[in-house]
Amino acid sequence: MKEKDNLVVKTLNIFTLIILYYIVGKKNIFLYTISVCLYNIFVAAFNHISLTNSFNKFNNIKNINNLFKYTLLTIITVSIMFLLLGLAVSDVVSILLNLNDILIVFVFMGLTIIIEPFIKLLGEYLIKINNNLKFEKIIYLYNIVDNVMLLVIALLVFRVFNIKMNIAVSLLYLSKLISAFLITLLMYFINNRKKNNYSIQENVNYKKEIKNILTKNSYQSMIVIVKNSYYYISIIIAYLILMTRYGYKIDIIERDLTFIYLFGINIINYILYIVKNMNNELPRELSLTNRIYNNFKIMLSLAIIFSIVSPLTCKVLFNNPEFSIYLVMLNFMAIFSLLYDITYKNIKHTKLIYTSLLFGLIVKIVTEVPLINAFYRMGYNLIYGDILASVLGLLLSILINYIFIKKKEKTKENYFTKLLDIFYENIILCIILIIIQFIIPIKTDNYFIALGLFVIYIGISIGIMKLRNKKRGWFLWSKYMFLDIVIQILIVWLQQLLYHILKGKWELMLYQ
Repeated sequence: MKEKDNLVVKTLNIFTLIILYYIVGKKNIFLYTISVCLYNIFVAAFNHISLTNSFNKFNNIKNINNLFKYTLLTIITVSIMFLLLGLAVSDVVSILLNLNDILIVFVFMGLTIIIEPFIKLLGEYLIKINNNLKFEKIIYLYNIVDNVMLLVIALLVFRVFNIKMNIAVSLLYLSKLISAFLITLLMYFINNRKKNNYSIQENVNYKKEIKNILTKNSYQSMIVIVKNSYYYISIIIAYLILMTRYGYKIDIIERDLTFIYLFGINIINYILYIVKNMNNELPRELSLTNRIYNNFKIMLSLAIIFSIVSPLTCKVLFNNPEFSIYLVMLNFMAIFSLLYDITYKNIKHTKLIYTSLLFGLIVKIVTEVPLINAFYRMGYNLIYGDILASVLGLLLSILINYIFIKKKEKTKENYFTKLLDIFYENIILCIILIIIQFIIPIKTDNYFIALGLFVIYIGISIGIMKLRNKKRGWFLWSKYMFLDIVIQILIVWLQQLLYHILKGKWELMLYQ
């Protein structure tokens, strides 16, 4: 699928989720959150699978048909195993979280696992046998139909019919089944079978070929699986602790976790996708380390911008500014999520990849409970501890990957100075936006005012970032000015501290 089509699909997915939020209304779709997060883990296992290179080895239509058929049968077998695993997970989750009647949700979810890899393989197969790239659009069309069908079904089950929640959530997965059926039917009618002129059949070891398809670059899927596992672990552990240890109300836990791991994570992933595409335009000769720093610089700026306007963002998108604090936390987690993706994308050392993935996941699991407890004792929202545990896990994986990258590149550039420059520039950006708040206060009482303020703040932020890129000298001066101000503040603070210490000693002497 072309990048332009991919952007359209990603944007459509976000709008679909936001509309779904309003369709559902006050009803809680936590069951959909825990099932779709598990669905994302299972589907990620097929991310690396592709038939294109294998098809190019053959010139006979029968070989190509057989390879497609056997690969599809293998994928179906693996999907059935995932379905059974999903049912086992549903039993464990229902016991741990005291949720009833969730089996049907996981059954429908399991039935849809095969659909995305099937659509992808079908597109590659049709491109080969028709020698026509127009079939690349198959994934694009599937995603459009899936989003439309999801909204139609959601309207029916949540607004028209009074259906029990577990059944209503289960029916949401029908959008994928119906979309796959319609797209397959369409491909059947437009498939041109007259162009299948190939030579004599070859002897092929299909078992070996399928094994190569399933195992080649499998680490790419594992990276996504582990990352999605962070979210699933967060949902289960956070729900369990908040419910059993701290006595949070079930509806509040489910509402907050649904926002964070269904709506919030998807918004953050969309921003990450935009940033990755922006940095694809960087010169190819730029070193990987420099790419990492450029991505970090952009993502840090966006995290600051969207954190400051998070009340406006939540008001505009969800008409509920109360969720803004979660969006702030997710904005900064997105920085580490982006660096996680970039470092893994450019490492081909399989053993290192699995090692860093394992250590990162262990840190996430080990620190989850202590951090949640620590934030409770400090009087903060317990979800902060959950998100911070994810950040620590991602950070460890990033550091392991970064050390390997630095050794491989053997660059002598002073990246510490570059890192300081990034922090200085973004601190200045943060200060400017905070000052602007005193001039144009952020208000979320009225939706249209919030929308106007959102546009104004984003426009100002874009202007500042463009000025920063074009007028580096101005920001260099600002950096030293900022350092001077910090030094002056520190001097004043030390003077005040010394004054209070001496005053305390003098008062103690008088008291004695």
